[in-house]
Amino acid sequence: MLPRLLGVLVFLAISVYRWTLRVSIVGEEHRQAVRAQGKKPLHAIWHQRMVGGILAHRGEGYVTMASKSLDGEIIATFLTLWGFKAARGSSSKGGDLAVLEFLEALKGAPGGALTPDGPRGPARRCKRGILTLAEQGDTLILPSSSSSSRPRFLGSWDRFLLPLPFSRCVVVFAPALERVSGESEDAFLARAAAAIDAVTSEADRLCGVKDAPRERLKAT
Repeated sequence: MLPRLLGVLVFLAISVYRWTLRVSIVGEEHRQAVRAQGKKPLHAIWHQRMVGGILAHRGEGYVTMASKSLDGEIIATFLTLWGFKAARGSSSKGGDLAVLEFLEALKGAPGGALTPDGPRGPARRCKRGILTLAEQGDTLILPSSSSSSRPRFLGSWDRFLLPLPFSRCVVVFAPALERVSGESEDAFLARAAAAIDAVTSEADRLCGVKDAPRERLKAT
């Protein structure tokens, strides 16, 4: 009960926070191109940059994931109130069940959204789960990212980006990706990671962000 109450409080706080931001989308034509092919987009964004995407897609019904932990219950409650569908599980715990939940929820949703390097990294490295969901869910992976004109990079494993209040934010989509015949899983995942890196750099360029950190440096 307490995690759900906290989720409601998070929802209220973020609703106020969202009011202070100006969020725009660049590359919407790439998302529409996926739909024109009769498929659904699977937004792929680095864990570091997930805030912008969440804020931009309020009420659109996209499917995403939240862990089965107590923190995950808080996040799932917030996501549901924000207009997402949350499959419970992660790549490290409850992964198979989460995939099944995700695919089932995807049937009645306009698409999905995932952080392919989450929930704990390694930063900016695509795990195989996103390819599994893309192929079994008959979706196309849409490289996505976001940035902010006033970014605060936290000290987490991926130097999580938190846009400061009253900043301008941008969410950017790149052309969708599909595994081609004969392409190995590793080759496709490397290509997907490079595409997400490129769209992240473009989001930073549009917001005037230079030399953004990619991950927390390891102690020497």
